[in-house]
Amino acid sequence: MGTRIAFWGNIANAHFPIVAALRSNGVDAHLFIGDRDPASWRPETDDASLRDRYPEWIHEGPWFRPVHSIAPWRSPAIDKLNDFDLIVASGTAMAIAQFATPPVAFFTTGGDLTVRPFPIAFRHRRGAPHHQIAHGLLGLWQRRAIRRSDQIWTQPFRPFLDALERLDIEPSRIASIYFPLIVDTDLFCPNPTDTPAWASALVPDADFVVFHPSRLVLDESPLMLRSGQTKGSGQLLDGFAAFVKSGVAKHPVLLLPDNPASPGREEARQRIRDLGIEDSVCWASPPRSEGFSRTEMVHLYDRADITVNEFGAGWFGWVAVESMSCGVPVISRIDHAGISKLYGADNPWIHAHDAVDLATRLTEFVTDRHRLDQLGVESREWIHRHHAVETAGRRAVDSVLAATGQPAAVESPKAA
Repeated sequence: MGTRIAFWGNIANAHFPIVAALRSNGVDAHLFIGDRDPASWRPETDDASLRDRYPEWIHEGPWFRPVHSIAPWRSPAIDKLNDFDLIVASGTAMAIAQFATPPVAFFTTGGDLTVRPFPIAFRHRRGAPHHQIAHGLLGLWQRRAIRRSDQIWTQPFRPFLDALERLDIEPSRIASIYFPLIVDTDLFCPNPTDTPAWASALVPDADFVVFHPSRLVLDESPLMLRSGQTKGSGQLLDGFAAFVKSGVAKHPVLLLPDNPASPGREEARQRIRDLGIEDSVCWASPPRSEGFSRTEMVHLYDRADITVNEFGAGWFGWVAVESMSCGVPVISRIDHAGISKLYGADNPWIHAHDAVDLATRLTEFVTDRHRLDQLGVESREWIHRHHAVETAGRRAVDSVLAATGQPAAVESPKAA
């Protein structure tokens, strides 16, 4: 009988496609989601057929409540997790999973490693004193859980490695397991059909559209840089302003999702006013308060000539690979050492270190549209090689099987 694996902490729905890939290869993997998880963390974000009813391998429940910040062992998830052979936990799930019986692998996703275990350093982000106390306690449980985990599954991203060193984690417990984000290349494709009216109405007169889908974070303090939390959005705005003032494009537009969750949204608005580029910025309002769904994001990528990801610590997330899958090239600050460890020389990323680099790159592509189109084709081909359901799913399966010591499946894949 094979190993039963519970995945918990479905941040940005990253666990769901991994679990689906494992199940399609005969691995008994299950997904745990909280009944208060945001819409973007739920399986139906990727598979609309799950909207009304989850299959038996998706477990939804009240797994985390505020009281569990104080007493995580009281979570009802623990009894269910004890029925599995391995727990793969991300986010705050780690704080609770440490009290279950099975071994725990910590699947790092970002702030769960670089922010949560350091509550004192980030106390200024927690608002009222009672929030600071709750997050402080949860941070201490998170730190304890990471130090007691059986394995840590992470990537060669500088802030991750720095945090592990500060937590004094033995290198032998850090597994070189990489789960590429799995992109639906049928959904995220060039020239999508059935463009909604709200998307058609965006930037109608623009001759060059720069899309910045990432959260707006302008804080580039040493703490934010070290933890990988800054997006360097100020560099984006400064670089775009220089590009606009160069006059190379007649009517360039910066397309920004008007996301209330972006912590630097109001600061960015003021920066835009100070730079005098209000007429060159389009704020796209989502149809719902929780923001754009993935099916709606496709139409935002479709409006863009190029996507600018971020100027933070050099990593990337969903928006970068989604854009590339749509055939829209991505400019970003790149951690070349980390990217090379995962992909070798095979990557079509356009590197820009700062605002000056960004303005230069944008100017180059306005004057060489053929090169821009070629990079769009290369970007989508790269996604097919590394992040499509077939290729990234296979890599995820191989990684999990290797980590658990299970033999590779030899029979035909089963339906998820």
